[in-house]
Amino acid sequence: MIDLRSDTVTKPTTEMKKAMFQSPVGDDVFGEDPSVNALEEQVAALFGHQAGLFCPSGTMTNQIAIRSHTRPGDDVICADVAHVYLYEGGGIARNSGASVRLLKGDLGRLSASEVEGAIQPDDAYAPRT
Repeated sequence: MIDLRSDTVTKPTTEMKKAMFQSPVGDDVFGEDPSVNALEEQVAALFGHQAGLFCPSGTMTNQIAIRSHTRPGDDVICADVAHVYLYEGGGIARNSGASVRLLKGDLGRLSASEVEGAIQPDDAYAPRT
């Protein structure tokens, strides 16, 4: 059985381990890992983008996305039960310097009107949302 609750609960099968062992590897920092390069190129082509970026975890992906859309001092709106708020070690504040505006929502889902109502006014004394 494959358990998709987290990247840490599913153990690789024998076939997966064999594929990993036989895969050519290189330093991804220097663009020398053929598997990572192929994955990034394939995903970029799939979505019609110039390039792709492989992130080894959902947490890393979330933090990169938040950082790319915010500036220090900004306000991020999310549900009070959001993974990005509860289970990423304060990453929004630490990595992006942003604060969090928590909304109750419905099991983590927020309506457009709830989000719209939480957006700060364009005011010198309020954080940018």
